[in-house]
Amino acid sequence: MTQPASLTLPLQIDGLTKRYRKLVAVDSLNLSVESGQFVGLIGPNGAGKSTLMGCITGLLAADEGTVHVSGVNVQDDPIGVRRHVGFIPQDLELFDYLTGEEFLRFVADVRGVAEADASGEVEDLLALAGLTDARHRIVSEYSGGMRRKIALVSALLGSPELLLLDEAFVGLDPESTWRIRKRLASYCESGGAIILSSHALEMIQEICDRVVILQDGTVRRDLKEFDFRGDSKPDGFDSLTELYLDATGQADLERTGS
Repeated sequence: MTQPASLTLPLQIDGLTKRYRKLVAVDSLNLSVESGQFVGLIGPNGAGKSTLMGCITGLLAADEGTVHVSGVNVQDDPIGVRRHVGFIPQDLELFDYLTGEEFLRFVADVRGVAEADASGEVEDLLALAGLTDARHRIVSEYSGGMRRKIALVSALLGSPELLLLDEAFVGLDPESTWRIRKRLASYCESGGAIILSSHALEMIQEICDRVVILQDGTVRRDLKEFDFRGDSKPDGFDSLTELYLDATGQADLERTGS
């Protein structure tokens, strides 16, 4: 039997609800992401962004609704779905007593990357992170920025169809940020999809081609194919910051500067 077309998308969410006792963190949320899209996910603290990512990866169980990643039902197969998604949480939890190289090889094994392919990928990603010379140091000896870089490049191993990056660039030096941003852009050009959650609205404006504004667990605004460069002014706003403040009911902050 042929699968519905929606199930072939990198991400399809229908009616997702997640509660923590009386708190509704994600409320009947619908969202789909197509191949090649670089989506910025923004919203106030407590908007439900990290909870949403946890539900997509299967780390959190949804109370209602469904999530499919590349056709895999996350609720039915939360382990299997992880071969299709690379996830970098805001609070990193790494295997501190593996070396950088061992950590990447471990991730490759979990993703089912063939040994013949893994060696080349590991070499490439160590170079991308600028950690070739630190490959034999254990991760617990890495600085905060080095830990963030090894985690970030590990998400690319095996070319999963979807990347989820939660404040992934915090603490990175400018040159590493530039290199990794270029690689992520190439990843999308080759058909991968990315959701980047960040409070750095200027960066989101620069690198994303779609922005989803989340508040109170629901999508307040979904800006597809937006571009503030040149004379373009999505919804009549001069910047993503202005649009964000309007969408979240904080436009008075922008006008008063308070």
